Amino acid sequence: MPPASNTTDGVTEGSEVTGAEGPVADLPADPATDSAAGTAAGSVAADYRAPVWVRLWWTPLVLFAVVGLLAAGAGIRALIDRPPADSSVDVGFARDMSEHHSQAVQMAMVEFSHGGDAAIRSVAQDIALGQQREIGIMATWLSGWGRTETSAREPMAWMAGDSGATGDGGHSAHEGMGMGTGAEADAGATDAGSADTSVRMPGMASEAELARLAAASGRDLDIQFLTLMIRHHRGGIEMAQYAWLHADSDKVRTLARVMVGNQDREITQMQADLERLGAPRA
Repeated sequence: MPPASNTTDGVTEGSEVTGAEGPVADLPADPATDSAAGTAAGSVAADYRAPVWVRLWWTPLVLFAVVGLLAAGAGIRALIDRPPADSSVDVGFARDMSEHHSQAVQMAMVEFSHGGDAAIRSVAQDIALGQQREIGIMATWLSGWGRTETSAREPMAWMAGDSGATGDGGHSAHEGMGMGTGAEADAGATDAGSADTSVRMPGMASEAELARLAAASGRDLDIQFLTLMIRHHRGGIEMAQYAWLHADSDKVRTLARVMVGNQDREITQMQADLERLGAPRA
């Protein structure tokens, strides 16, 4: 006869009492067992933690290394951001080319106001606007470098003698460039053949030439303007080429290169305008 009892110690026959899954797994764990397991895990984690004296030893080294890297970075940045010297090509070019440009703007505005040929007046306007913009750029550089826009230094000293501008009206800077025209022969010289100190840089017009330009009008003004501006541009190109090759700052070299290209193209246009007017090339 089969046994009649269906229970054993209060557990119904057929209940799931074996294995780690099912109802048994959902039973609350023994608190004592959990506490022991947690203590064991903490001991294992502690085994992987560096001793306090080790942590105290290498922490200053890490801090020292970080401070050293920051100081090195600051030093490199200071070298990169250091402004150019007052006697540098960068500063000298910005100062002298600003003055050189100012005279070009002055001459261009005379032509723009009183010239007889509309196309040449348009060229003059372009020159005035372009060079005035570049004056602003160079003034910003000088201000950022902590340098004044003017200096007691001799003009063109930054070209280290390569400019040939020796105070003789700029002729030595021009002679090697094939610009010995009649108009140029008058530039910077008096009847006695002495130097005109009003000519400070290559290509610049003398005070006498500026006075004649201001008194002219119509076609005569057009021809005078083109002749003077072509010579002025050639002097400016000479200065810009030197800065392009010798300046330290990328932005100075870039602007100098742009000046060379722009003024060379303008010379080509102005020579064509002289021919169109029936005047000799400058």
